[in-house]
Amino acid sequence: MRWPFAHRDHAPDAGAELDEVADAVHRLAILLAAGLDPLSAVRALGDAPAPLRAAARCDGPLEVPDVLVATTADAPDGVRRAWRLLAACWAVASESGAPLAATLERAADSVRALADADRQVDLALAGPLATARIVALLPLAGVAMAVVVGADPIGVIVGTVPGALAAILGGVAVTLGLRWNRRLVAAARVSDPLAGLGHELLALAMSGGAAPEIAVARVTDAAERCDIPVDVEQARVSVDFAVRAGVPVAALLRAEAGRVRRIALAAVLRRAALLGSRLLAPLALCFLPGFVLLGVVPLLIGILRGALAAF
Repeated sequence: MRWPFAHRDHAPDAGAELDEVADAVHRLAILLAAGLDPLSAVRALGDAPAPLRAAARCDGPLEVPDVLVATTADAPDGVRRAWRLLAACWAVASESGAPLAATLERAADSVRALADADRQVDLALAGPLATARIVALLPLAGVAMAVVVGADPIGVIVGTVPGALAAILGGVAVTLGLRWNRRLVAAARVSDPLAGLGHELLALAMSGGAAPEIAVARVTDAAERCDIPVDVEQARVSVDFAVRAGVPVAALLRAEAGRVRRIALAAVLRRAALLGSRLLAPLALCFLPGFVLLGVVPLLIGILRGALAAF
């Protein structure tokens, strides 16, 4: 049976697979910078991840984003979003004529940022998750305590109406507590791993010399093609400001992308920090009553049965 507060489906190091993706993309960027054409660079990687091996069989570079999306459809969430980020960057660069080597280098940095964010979130949640697991065991500890003192809680639960009623109510309380805890943990994990991607992609599209309107259209098309959420409108506000102020648009967009990512990560870390105190509610309202109903009540009934039997 799966533990109620089991970790997400990834390795103990939350960013290990993402780092592997970033390393492959970084090597690909180096090969492109050395003068190889895109498909030759992909084929020269050798022991590359499966999505890039599939991309190496493409007839042309324009097909690569679709292959990356299709081959990672069943991948874990973090790995899938990393490959789709790469696919979107590749699509925008191909459409806009932006330098693909520099594009992939920045994409590798973005994937590493995702890995670091996953690690920080897991680290922040480690304490509250441990607390949740210990608290969930409290009712079982009550049953074990009753067994140790010889009160026969199982016999009380099976053989008496008050014991059976206490067990049913205790089981309901523990079930509600587990579900409540699971929801609290899931809410604390909610994040926007691709925050700032709209700014990054728009900066990439405009670095190829496209006008803002054309760049926005290319980014929108790439996001739909790669099935990733991109907030282009927020990035467009930064473009309008840069045009009015006469400052370099791409530099402003990338700086804004970093700011948006930091804000999104800070929100997750704040929720993780508050999780410990929020877990007190199911502890007080569910697990402690479950402890009393499953452990203390059968213990008292068992003691009373033994005392009455003595007369």
